[in-house]
Amino acid sequence: MIVCRECGTQNDDDDQFCGGCPAFLEWSGEHVPEDTPVEAAVEEPERAGIVTRIKHAISGDELPPPATTDRAAGAPLAAPAPGSAAPAPSGAPPGDDRAAALVAHPLPDEPGPSDDRPPPGTGARPPAAQVPQAAKPRPKVQRQPPSRRINPGDLVCGQCGEGNTPERKFCRRCGNSLVEAEVVKRPWYRRWIPQRKPKQTLRAGARPERGTGRDAARQARIFRGKVLGKIGNVKRLMALLAVVGIGVGFAIPSARNAILDGGGDFAGRVRRIVSPTYSNIPIDPARVSSSSNSPDTEAADVTDGNTLTFWLAAPDDPSASVTVTFVETTDVKHVLVHPGQQESGGKVVRPDPRPRELLFRVTDDTGTIIEVAAQIADEDGFQTVDLDVDAAVSVETVVVNCFPDPVIEVCPITELEFQSQD
Repeated sequence: MIVCRECGTQNDDDDQFCGGCPAFLEWSGEHVPEDTPVEAAVEEPERAGIVTRIKHAISGDELPPPATTDRAAGAPLAAPAPGSAAPAPSGAPPGDDRAAALVAHPLPDEPGPSDDRPPPGTGARPPAAQVPQAAKPRPKVQRQPPSRRINPGDLVCGQCGEGNTPERKFCRRCGNSLVEAEVVKRPWYRRWIPQRKPKQTLRAGARPERGTGRDAARQARIFRGKVLGKIGNVKRLMALLAVVGIGVGFAIPSARNAILDGGGDFAGRVRRIVSPTYSNIPIDPARVSSSSNSPDTEAADVTDGNTLTFWLAAPDDPSASVTVTFVETTDVKHVLVHPGQQESGGKVVRPDPRPRELLFRVTDDTGTIIEVAAQIADEDGFQTVDLDVDAAVSVETVVVNCFPDPVIEVCPITELEFQSQD
């Protein structure tokens, strides 16, 4: 804790300027431990002992006045000259030296008054002239980020940007006046969020207060009223927006159509993202071709929708492929591959050869070729291969190698189903 010597205000250890006056704490502050009381204890005047009061009561003498605070502060009493008796107190009879015997004489070994004190009777020494000194320069103020978290209700200094507690009158970093400082307001969105109350620190042996049944019911009613009030405000706002939208729709037909179209498009986009659906792209059998065909098979068999027919290239065709050209450019999302020769129910005939790796070459409307390599698992049924090509014109499917031996490059394909997103 730093106590200002100018006004006595208590400040934190990291404050640079006093909160009660614009004093710079490095010059006018004093570091004080936290447990030190702020006000110094006032010394009471010394009172005469019981023995002294009994002696004066028997003799009839008056008690000497108690020692004042000036003497406790260090003001010395005038000592009698060496060899002379101490003066008798006022009110003592002449010749009675009993009161003088109570006055202590200085010992010979005690040092006398210091040389810098003025001689008795001359009064206080006038102050000597001082040479004017240059004023200490105040630290330059640069706007910097605040050194502590700024809470709602704090005062933000307009000169250096430091946050100050509401009770301060001057900035804790630059000493600028906070009369015109900006008060930090609570954001509007935080008003809707219930705030947690500060944790209560209990004393040793104390227990948290628990409300009675009546208090708990009253607090529940208050909380329910606040919640219902918030819900009511939201309902009123939504009703107002609905009325405004209906009014604009009836007043401006073009705006009504734009709102309906935009709402439909938005709903469609959301539906396609959340729950997408796909449909098969129609294929013209005349637009399906292959590099070669084995006896009793045709290229169009790979797109006829029948899982009991298949396409198989000639045995001497090392780069067997089948090409599908679409009727019109379309966005191809993926392709469903029915590998090998399949029986009823989609079961692959084994140990006949079946595709292990396929290469898809997709050509778009700009003539660009996009290649997608796919590893086919040795499983029954169909497998999905993502292509995700927009404005596709044709797709060429190349057989790279087959099961059970990668050396085999010719194997049948039952079906290829190209699909687009609805």
